[in-house]
Amino acid sequence: MRSRTAGVACVIALLALTGSSLHSAPPRAWPPFLRASDQYPAQMAAAITRLWSDATFTRSVTGDPAPVPLAFYLRFVDAPDVTAAAARHLRLTTYEVKAVGDDRYEVDNGNSTQGVYQVLARDERTRVLLSWGTHRSAILGTLGGSALTRLEFGDDAGRATQRLAANVIVDNRFAAGMTRPFLALFGWLVDRKLNEAFRTAAAAAAWAHARPEEFCAWLGGAIGDERRVELRDVFDECAPARRAG
Repeated sequence: MRSRTAGVACVIALLALTGSSLHSAPPRAWPPFLRASDQYPAQMAAAITRLWSDATFTRSVTGDPAPVPLAFYLRFVDAPDVTAAAARHLRLTTYEVKAVGDDRYEVDNGNSTQGVYQVLARDERTRVLLSWGTHRSAILGTLGGSALTRLEFGDDAGRATQRLAANVIVDNRFAAGMTRPFLALFGWLVDRKLNEAFRTAAAAAAWAHARPEEFCAWLGGAIGDERRVELRDVFDECAPARRAG
């Protein structure tokens, strides 16, 4: 079974709740990169429509290229629990990701951000996510919100390029009003945090690419038996038969 979600995006989409730069809302009521609205559950379709047409703010961020081939990087994009666990193993982050159903994951950074995200669509170079959750802020308290995030990947001479565009709603009228002037002043900080998430995922993939034996040995002990079966075709080089050969 192929893992079905976007690893770097799990944190990026939820971090988007903390801030972004501003653009005007999209003119159409439904994203052109998704299937027709009636192909999604009614509650989910309503959330997507609201995010697309009435976002508190939107954001576009381009990350540094990951130093691995695109096809290799997308395996980590599509196995976010492995990516997060590898990043913790490398002492690059503290967040955790848990698979809770087909195309759905829970994210917890152990401190201020918890949430869930669902993969809505994917093709060879894009992933579209719907996420919702909470972020605890020392200034504004606990904020709830949701995000519609599109991740775009490409190839640049053997490196994987990565970019995201997110529509975000902050479910607190006062906080939403405060978000706009705050972002005008501190957008650089948001950019830095989002780029840190990109770099963390890239570093985990780079470790696995440069040291496959070390990565496979770690993967065998770090991921539970049931999940390893699900990932067997994703990380096929770590299969016992392949390693023995």
